[in-house]
Amino acid sequence: MKKTINVAVVGKGAMGRTHSSSIAMLKYCFKDMPFEVKLHTLVTRNEETARKDADELGFENYATSYEEMLSNPEIDVVDICTPNNLHFDMVQKAVMANKHILCEKPLGISYEETEKILSLIEGKNKCYGMVFNNRHYPAIIRAKQIVKEGHLGRILSFRSCYRHSSGTDPEKNAGWKQNKDICGAGVLFDLGSHVIDLLSCVLGDKEENRITKVKSVPQIGFETRRGMNGEEWKTNAEEAIYVIATLKCGAVGTLEATKICVGANDDFTLEIFGTDGSLKFDIMQPNFLEFYDNTAVGKPVGGYKGYTRIECINRLNDVIPGSVLPGMRAPIGWLQGHVNSMYNYFMCVYEGKTPSPSFADGAYVNKIMDMCKL
Repeated sequence: MKKTINVAVVGKGAMGRTHSSSIAMLKYCFKDMPFEVKLHTLVTRNEETARKDADELGFENYATSYEEMLSNPEIDVVDICTPNNLHFDMVQKAVMANKHILCEKPLGISYEETEKILSLIEGKNKCYGMVFNNRHYPAIIRAKQIVKEGHLGRILSFRSCYRHSSGTDPEKNAGWKQNKDICGAGVLFDLGSHVIDLLSCVLGDKEENRITKVKSVPQIGFETRRGMNGEEWKTNAEEAIYVIATLKCGAVGTLEATKICVGANDDFTLEIFGTDGSLKFDIMQPNFLEFYDNTAVGKPVGGYKGYTRIECINRLNDVIPGSVLPGMRAPIGWLQGHVNSMYNYFMCVYEGKTPSPSFADGAYVNKIMDMCKL
């Protein structure tokens, strides 16, 4: 008989819906799973719409009190999809309630908060994971393998860049992710956290590839906008940030996150350059990874030198034998990154392992973001 893992999703916004749908898709995308994940409880504050929202998203139950949900012994996992300034308190309470926890980024609104969380979970026998969904594209898994195998040689430089156009319309009302009082920072905490984490993920856990020094320049493109209530509001969080970062090994590169880039969609790119080779990934072309082998023969007439476009497509079967949907020749997309992320996390819950990304990974991202703040 399969083990049932009951999950409570906290929040019914865009990420709450994304997490809920990704959990529901697990049974379709992976066969022979030794567990099933049940959408047990949706936590939302609105009593008037709670039952409707829970039914719509496929939950059996709902709760309008976070504390009420935590007191339910049937809940195994708490999945936190709330605004940034609520994460620290919610994580603490869930730890004390002895629950497994999955938390949207960032883990806290300061490195100090994340240090307290790491101290609190020390010695606890629970699964504490972060949602950095971009780690789970097959192309990123392959990139990580190539770096680990040493095919890039010594890392010399890098560029991790995430661009959106969502802040380019000055007539558009600001959302909570643009209000520093709620989000803790602007685009740095939103897109910038992914920029830092994906670079860290691909470079691996070697201390020499950790960021030790940064120099950052934030930008506000529109000093005044309409706020969430429609009234004139003074922008208090950066809309773009540009960072020069140095790794312990001496490599220097750039980290960029912006929401004021006209023409951008979900434009996330990662480039890493070493002495023996280089890698390029573009999330708008997620089925492929570009690899340049500097050790390849260059003669005659170019030999075999040049970037190789590796067709990763959905080749997850190489690392997850039960991966069946989409098929290995079918194109992968943004939502599938979240589905793969959920599979990774819940398999760790089932097996009692530390997930990747973990709270420690989330704390590292917070540490670098604190360094980037002026």
